[in-house]
Amino acid sequence: MGEFHLIRYLIFAGCVLIAILLLMHPSAPGFFPHRHTTPSVSLLYASSGSMAQLLNTGQIDAFLIWEPVVANAELSGIGKRIAVPSDLPPPGKWDNAAINILVLREDVIEANPDLAALLSALTTAAIDHTNEDKALAENITANWVYGKGPILTPQGTIDPITVEQRSFENMVFTADAAPPEASIVQYTIDSMTGESGSYDPLVWVDRTVTTRAASFLNGTTVPALDSVIPTLNIGYIPSSDNYAPVYVMVKDSQYFCDKYGFCIVPDDPSLSRPVSCTLLLNGTVAAHINLIMGQSGGGIMTTIGQNALEGAYVGSVPAELQIALGNPASIIQSINTGGSGLVVPNGSPLRSWTDFVLWAKDRSAAGRPVIIATVQSSIQEEMVREACAYENITVTLYGTDFETEGS
Repeated sequence: MGEFHLIRYLIFAGCVLIAILLLMHPSAPGFFPHRHTTPSVSLLYASSGSMAQLLNTGQIDAFLIWEPVVANAELSGIGKRIAVPSDLPPPGKWDNAAINILVLREDVIEANPDLAALLSALTTAAIDHTNEDKALAENITANWVYGKGPILTPQGTIDPITVEQRSFENMVFTADAAPPEASIVQYTIDSMTGESGSYDPLVWVDRTVTTRAASFLNGTTVPALDSVIPTLNIGYIPSSDNYAPVYVMVKDSQYFCDKYGFCIVPDDPSLSRPVSCTLLLNGTVAAHINLIMGQSGGGIMTTIGQNALEGAYVGSVPAELQIALGNPASIIQSINTGGSGLVVPNGSPLRSWTDFVLWAKDRSAAGRPVIIATVQSSIQEEMVREACAYENITVTLYGTDFETEGS
């Protein structure tokens, strides 16, 4: 019996030793948190509408998302904004970068060059009008994004106008910003070509459209109508304030009719969020425009690639990524810079990106990496990746050891 117990003991001890060695392996989950040579954060993909709830219930530690989700979280008492794109590294990367842009399918531009230019001209005019009459734009955007009633939050209700006033402070509307280079796009190009290098997003910008659009705005060129009235389905994300000029362009259509002679008029003006619209040129129907709602830039760009949309107002990084993958679309112009925020719980002592970095490294060292949420394939995801890479922080996908591309 003694020999039997000894053999059983040795087998048990051997199993324990093997288990310990397995746990110490870099790929093992659980006991040993220091699996990476660098600190790490955990990236959770979520919808923009779920961010505040996830933060409020302690399921995430932070999120990076677009306005007005940021302003809403602040005013509801759920979170506080500690950084905006211009605060995030690499230094200067996002200061004047085009965050959202207008894109059109190349065959649409070729078949209807004046229609493409009219849409660009109206977008630029709407950006100018938004900047000139901020209060009007805030009211239109509040109705478009939230509707007429108050916003319900865990802490009570908020006036949508109050949210928009906070949100608009974090956005700059411009038609002249350049699309940024993105690591996720570079990684994709390198993977396809088998070579490493840098790409220039400006090669995907069709300046012939904006040049002709400028001539329509200053009156030096008169647009030509097509004999057949086309229909353009244009995608966008209705939960984002970054597209405020689009909302202004549609809801204050008479302003553009009077000033320029061309405008996009909602078929049912009573709707706070119209879908079916008509592009008029000197009172004559030039095109039918349908504003198609989407949930993410990547999904909208995929739909363009499937020829179900003729264009979109969309994030610059999702557009670049899809174009790099062969989506036959061109970037026309920017809509805004800024317009996003890094949010942590309201009671957090963090006040800046520097504070966040120190906190993330401490949490990683303690084996409890910070969980940060954003929307997949969004420009906000790109911001998380690049900022963390700059700080020597690895980004892994939530619940896995899988490192995101380029991190």
